[in-house]
Amino acid sequence: MLEYQVPTLQLAANVWCADGRGLAGSIFVPACSSVHGGPMRPEEWINQPHPFFPFAADGSDERMVLNKAEVVALTVAADDESGADDEAGDIPVCRVAIEIHGRRFAGMLVIDMPPNQQRVVDFLNRPDAFLALRDGRRCHLIQKARITRVIEFPEASSCSPPAPTALGR
Repeated sequence: MLEYQVPTLQLAANVWCADGRGLAGSIFVPACSSVHGGPMRPEEWINQPHPFFPFAADGSDERMVLNKAEVVALTVAADDESGADDEAGDIPVCRVAIEIHGRRFAGMLVIDMPPNQQRVVDFLNRPDAFLALRDGRRCHLIQKARITRVIEFPEASSCSPPAPTALGR
């Protein structure tokens, strides 16, 4: 039966559940993506239609299965390769704060949308259940149905393309 197993990568993650519980442990994402080279990105994995996923809690031999509908946010290390396939210089980035039941997540939304749909509200109205909010070296995968309020910061109100990098992009 090993030929039916999907190779996965273990990623450290913190999960905040709807009941207020926080869990530290690991998630397991497929080692190959069907839409780009390399492993599946966490934001692709969390937005798959499967309602449950395995989770290994730190310090425990027990494995648990979590219901995505009860996950408010899942935080993983930001993928340095995320967006490498995109023309990152042309994709607007907006600084926002997202509030969920009194908890606030702040970071950058990468608005990878057509030119006529690059407002934050357009991005939030996409059909994906979770959005990726980049916060330095972390990426918060936030369930959109649980969001109470999104605040756009004034300097990013018009969502601008990212600043050029040292590589001259």
